[in-house]
Amino acid sequence: MQVIIISIVFMISFFSLPVHAQEETGSKKPGAISAADEIIQMRSTLAQNFIKPDMEITEETFKNVCGAVAKRVKEIMEKDGYKIRHASAKNRNPVNAATPEEIVILDTFDHNREIKGQWDEVETGGKKFQMYMKPIFVEDACLACHGAKDKRPQFIVDKYPEDRAYDFRTGDLRGMVEVMFGEN
Repeated sequence: MQVIIISIVFMISFFSLPVHAQEETGSKKPGAISAADEIIQMRSTLAQNFIKPDMEITEETFKNVCGAVAKRVKEIMEKDGYKIRHASAKNRNPVNAATPEEIVILDTFDHNREIKGQWDEVETGGKKFQMYMKPIFVEDACLACHGAKDKRPQFIVDKYPEDRAYDFRTGDLRGMVEVMFGEN
């Protein structure tokens, strides 16, 4: 199983076009879009490969899917200088709780499914940043951890006592990935 995980992560990383670094064009926007797409696609691929109907979801499964994605997010941030965040109105980890401004964007994504991503300019600490936001929608494999409240794996119940990321259905908006970078 570990060999499969390593192979999938390697293939995703190796075969992804190296568009994160955009020195040639002077713009990091294409790389931000690519990073968001890669993160969402990686989560989807890993979930589909590791989570099968009626299987018991363990901490090992969680690490193989969500843990691998978190590791890749960290690699992209370190390599390309992006700040990447997951935000959700129904978050599992309190760190991912959407702000009031993010809730407005999430509502826009939820009510306008044709919007595949959105740019915004934000200011923090007197500096301007560009931010790309891309919605994440629930797939069948996601329901193993994000389905009915009473069917969540026990380790999730124990680890996230304030969990709100349940009772989703396939196709629901789960949240969004944000990729932010400073203006040059």
